[in-house]
Amino acid sequence: MLGSTCGRESERTGVVVSGDSYEVPEKPDRHVDPGVNSPADLRCSDVDRERVAEALRQAAGEGRLTLTELEERLDATFKARTYGDLQPITRDLPQGPYPIPGASSAGPQWHGQPPAPGPVQPAGVPQRPPEPGVKPGAPVPKEQINAILGEDKRKGRWEVPARLDVVPILGSVELDFTEAVVRSPEVEIRVGVVLGNVTIVVPEGIDVRIDSITNVLGERKMKLDAPVTPGAPILRVSGFVLLGEVTVRPPKKGMFS
Repeated sequence: MLGSTCGRESERTGVVVSGDSYEVPEKPDRHVDPGVNSPADLRCSDVDRERVAEALRQAAGEGRLTLTELEERLDATFKARTYGDLQPITRDLPQGPYPIPGASSAGPQWHGQPPAPGPVQPAGVPQRPPEPGVKPGAPVPKEQINAILGEDKRKGRWEVPARLDVVPILGSVELDFTEAVVRSPEVEIRVGVVLGNVTIVVPEGIDVRIDSITNVLGERKMKLDAPVTPGAPILRVSGFVLLGEVTVRPPKKGMFS
């Protein structure tokens, strides 16, 4: 009876009973090995992610990245867990790959020094040719777009000024920021819509704010569903809509969508 009782107890507790000896199995290690095979597998910090994000914003301000490229890389930056995740994000920029702890190959840009002037590229990376329609330097301060009994479209690779005044009267204006170069951290779009419409196309993840629009028998449509990507430029839309419409939407995914 005693033996059978001990046998049942051993099943419950996991203790191995062999004659008069008792063997307690080793407990599994609660600290799971994350598989760190190299310094690139080490976890990066918020400071590391923010340094990469700042390099990306600087690259966008220099015309090296379009708004879509900036949003995609910022999203990857703030989702990065390891130094190996961060490295490819800036590989084709003058700063080069983000340095790994213990490595001595980090360029001066990652040590807080200003980047070298001109289109300097890391060793082994071919230089990116200058893009048509994009001029180096500070962002254009202001531009006005009027569409009276007609339409005006901005699309493809174009340089976005810090402020856009958009006035469609019995007309339409489409601003497609998908491949645009946005140098400013914030873009102000002032609209004056009278019996017309304004369509703003941006990549998902871009912060577009349309709360400052006075609407008189008109309509405002916000069709962005994705969460805002940290660090991306902000588009502030203000003004008035009279018997018209302002729509903010992502790019169409299909030919017939």
